[in-house]
Amino acid sequence: MESIPAASAMDWSIDLDKGLRSRHLGTRLKALEAAAPRIRDLAASPAVPAAVASAFGVLPAEPRIFAETMLLRLATEFRAAADDSVRARIVRALLPAQGAAWACAEPDQILRKVAAAHGAAGTPRARELALRMFGCLAGLAKDSVHVRSLVLSGLRSSNAAEVKAALFAAGCFCKLSEDFSYITLQVVAGLVISPTSEAQVIMAAIKTFSKLDCTLAVIRRVHEVGKQMVLGNLEDVFKAEILFALSRLASKSIVLFGDQVALLLSFLGHESSLPMRTMVLKSLCFMFRRNTFYLPGASTVLGTLLQLIDDEDFPLDCKCYAFRILQKILCVKDPSTLHINASELSKLALAAKRFLHCSSWEMQYNALEILLDIFFCFLKQTKPHQTISTLESSSFSYTGCPGISDNMLSTHEETSEDERSLNMILTAIVDNIISLANQLANCRSKQVPTGHIYVSSCDLEKYRALFGLMLKLVSGYPSAASAAFDKVRCLMKELAQINASHYSRVAASCVESSVEPAAGTIKASCMETDTDKANLASTESCSKKQSSVVHDLILCTLKFANVCHDMCHKTSASSCNLHHSVKSLTECVQQNASQYCSTYEFFRLIMCARISWSTCKIRDGNKGSGDSKEHPNIFFTPVWIAHESCALRMAKMLTRKQSYWEAYRSAMYCCHEGLWFTASFVFRKVSAAFESSAFGFWFKSLLLFGAGELEMKLLLFPSAINKLVGELNTEKDLHEDLYSVETDVDHTLARSPELHGYQEKVTGICERTCLANDVLTSNACSDREFFFQRWFISLRASFLKILTDVLDILNAHSSAPKDISHHESSSVAIENNQVLLALTNCSLRLSDLAKSYDLLAASHGDMDHESFTTIARLAFMCSLLSFCTAFSVDFSNVPGSSEPCRLPESFSHESILQDLHQRVDRNDSQVVSQLRQFMSVSSFELDSVHFSTRMNMSGNLEKDSYSLFKFAVASLLRARADAKGVTTGEDALHHLHRGMQLLSSILRRFMELPFVLPRHFFSVRPCLGTELFMFDSNPANKDRISVPRGFQLSLTLCLKWKRVLERTPIRIAKLYCILATSPSSPLHIAGTRSKQFEMRRTTSEMVLLHSKLLQHAKSDLRKTSHKENSHTELVAAFACFKPAGSGQGFSDCLLDVSSFPRGEYQIAWQACCVDENSRCFSLLPLNDGAVFSVQ
Repeated sequence: MESIPAASAMDWSIDLDKGLRSRHLGTRLKALEAAAPRIRDLAASPAVPAAVASAFGVLPAEPRIFAETMLLRLATEFRAAADDSVRARIVRALLPAQGAAWACAEPDQILRKVAAAHGAAGTPRARELALRMFGCLAGLAKDSVHVRSLVLSGLRSSNAAEVKAALFAAGCFCKLSEDFSYITLQVVAGLVISPTSEAQVIMAAIKTFSKLDCTLAVIRRVHEVGKQMVLGNLEDVFKAEILFALSRLASKSIVLFGDQVALLLSFLGHESSLPMRTMVLKSLCFMFRRNTFYLPGASTVLGTLLQLIDDEDFPLDCKCYAFRILQKILCVKDPSTLHINASELSKLALAAKRFLHCSSWEMQYNALEILLDIFFCFLKQTKPHQTISTLESSSFSYTGCPGISDNMLSTHEETSEDERSLNMILTAIVDNIISLANQLANCRSKQVPTGHIYVSSCDLEKYRALFGLMLKLVSGYPSAASAAFDKVRCLMKELAQINASHYSRVAASCVESSVEPAAGTIKASCMETDTDKANLASTESCSKKQSSVVHDLILCTLKFANVCHDMCHKTSASSCNLHHSVKSLTECVQQNASQYCSTYEFFRLIMCARISWSTCKIRDGNKGSGDSKEHPNIFFTPVWIAHESCALRMAKMLTRKQSYWEAYRSAMYCCHEGLWFTASFVFRKVSAAFESSAFGFWFKSLLLFGAGELEMKLLLFPSAINKLVGELNTEKDLHEDLYSVETDVDHTLARSPELHGYQEKVTGICERTCLANDVLTSNACSDREFFFQRWFISLRASFLKILTDVLDILNAHSSAPKDISHHESSSVAIENNQVLLALTNCSLRLSDLAKSYDLLAASHGDMDHESFTTIARLAFMCSLLSFCTAFSVDFSNVPGSSEPCRLPESFSHESILQDLHQRVDRNDSQVVSQLRQFMSVSSFELDSVHFSTRMNMSGNLEKDSYSLFKFAVASLLRARADAKGVTTGEDALHHLHRGMQLLSSILRRFMELPFVLPRHFFSVRPCLGTELFMFDSNPANKDRISVPRGFQLSLTLCLKWKRVLERTPIRIAKLYCILATSPSSPLHIAGTRSKQFEMRRTTSEMVLLHSKLLQHAKSDLRKTSHKENSHTELVAAFACFKPAGSGQGFSDCLLDVSSFPRGEYQIAWQACCVDENSRCFSLLPLNDGAVFSVQ
């Protein structure tokens, strides 16, 4: 266990004392700097339980005592210091902790020393530092009458610096004391209006207003006083500062928000000075920076700001503030609360349109953003029941806007007007990008002596912002995607021409940091740093030391095209019409910028176009044949052969040019799409090239895993290998039509007729998959960088083992039933029971596997959304297959000539059905109704607390998986209805054979769906998790944990969570932990850093503990109780921890081991956290559970 601050408190106190006794000023100042953060750590750390303190050899109260000692030592030094520089350093060291709740038993001793320094001070500088010291110690001094009087007397000083210091101290006190806030308000108000006050004192007093916010009552009173001052006779410069201070206060109160906005608007007239109006706009920007509250006067705000925007004498930078305010107002979720009519929005659109070609780039960007927000605002008003992302062909027009025909909000309802408006916005964005590129290429002022031009980060941010606007438009209005691709094609031509005419060079570091923003994420660990572009691209023929100015722009343009296509691909109506636009863009790149054909972005764009084309072709074919299905079964056709051929042609070109980094990224894409032949080809090439590197084992593992998945795919399509090998041995020019790969012949590709005899082959694939995992395990370091990868591969191996067992069952009962006599009916019943028991075991294992995938997703809070969707689909498919194996044969009505089959105690048809039911889309009422026909009446009352992922239906693979689910449910429902007529053993045998055929059909369709890797698989870094340290609450057991027989075990716990706060946006509200052990069958859950950690053995136990932990967390949040299962021997205890910024917390629990016999037992544990939105995340155990003995 890492040391806690309490264990170092004595040493820190000694170090401070030694440092302050030194005669060298530098040593004393260094000791002061080191002491302040240590005192803050001691003050912020939670109280240390006695057992933990005993383990570190300290007393429970020792941290507080030494923290107080160190504070007292600083106060003593502050009083005795002869040099003001030492006092200033002490104040500066304690300044970040102003208002901290110092844990002090006798604060008067510290305050008396500081007060003595104030009283003995002979200079205003010394008194100023003493007052600031009081502010830093506000947590101790807020209730001291003497200190308060010193602060108030300082406010009446004739020295400006002393008054400012007193204002600082008063502000610190006011954050903690309501009564002192009212006193300070009166004094500060007097300073502001006093004619004898200096300007710097008045400004400092005004800034103190924003600190008077301890309660809402104080805020309201301050706002009233400040409002009276603003309406008085103060100078404009002071009025402006008061307005900003009041805005900071009003932003914390919904009640005062509208009043403050009205007050600010009253100072935007022409009678106000320009500095005043500028400050008012800044204040409005501050108030609207976070959330736009319900504001009935939004129409007034818009009208007032429009007048400023139309004022030609108003500065351009101030108009930028006005546009930002309007943009924040328009971003409100419910436009009906704005009370803005269409004519006002149209006027704003006209005003924004005038600034599309102004000299200020920032103003152009704000104008474009305003136009987009106005458009989306109209969409929300005209389509209130639809989300913006699903609007496909909504009109720009708004019938409530009369008399305007030449702006983007035309009342004309023809599609041509909509297209004209889209074209205007897209053209303006593209023109801005081209203009920036030309300016940079023609820039000579930034040239360095070598003649190279350096790209500034500011320019790169402008490019990204403009591309972000285009993406925002496409995401909210998918129908604009086709027009966006046309503009991108024109942009590509322009950039290619600029690149050819201005062959300027830029620093490679700037280009690499801007070309691929996502490349930084690849360097999340040492492994990824060693296999990133810097190494894999080292053998490329082209030099990457220098690149053209527009090199980054071209790659960013290609990346935007990919992101745009991926976004629109989720919308079925728009994705089908994009392949022509994408094809035109790829042809443009080939013709005008052929050097970029050997990049990953171009590879991905080609594959996007190819897949989109195949999807549309299959959909059109279904429509032509009379198939009315909304979504075609893409992956139930051998169209993947065409995708493999296209990807392979590109990959060969990349490896031929030794562009290994681009080839590696392309192989990653193939793994995400299930194109295992191309992925294996690239991994083989990369592995051969980097076999001797430090991370050659990574490529070896990928090669083994990819080869196994390829063999799995070829089991169903054995003749596909000839076509793929033929494509591999064929040399074709990349500039040939990449769409020329035939699709029609793929439909005639021979399938393997039956699944019989696949057991040995699947077993071999499973062994190869396990070998890929062993390669990673043997090279894993202590931090377990490959934890996610090993877990994911082990789950895949577990599925292959279950698949082998299911195939064995199908193979054993695949023969057609024969005629049987009456006396053989008992043997038929026995055979049926054997089949049912075997299928039940497989179903139970598949259900556990689905929950393991759920736990995998819940244990990685830093996972991207696409990876979460991939894992959710795998969990859904395992749950579906579990359901099919459990319900494929129904013998409930078969004559009972033998004893009924005894199913495992942990299995129930209801739980299998409930697990699948909670993963189904509730909007699909038909399939939900069909599922409920399998349920008994009691099943409706099931309340599962297990965390289950729900599959997102955005991609083709997810839609095909859901189609298989609907097919399986409907087929099993028909088979269930037919089974009701089974009355004899012969009928039961025929029913068994039919059930096996149905299960074989479902399983075959299941295997035809490609297995894909989540993107998170290639993100290699230490996982999120926690470490739990257990201590015996009995101080006598300092070095061990033991309990007498017949007694309960009392434990003190210390939980440390690692990398959770740094890598995730999770705002932890509570942490929970479960501790479990068993007297008869001890659990074997080891931490991820343990050498005994075996994922295959511990996953099911982790799922069990996680389920119990979720049930406890749910009951705790709802303040209800839950019943423990009585049939299990598992003894469990729960603990709750409060989150702390230090990343550790303490708790205790009581483990009931009174019935345990003498011996030693290991405690298994699991942790989770709940965020502020009541979402639960699992935290993996990073260390082993403690061992205790029963004596």
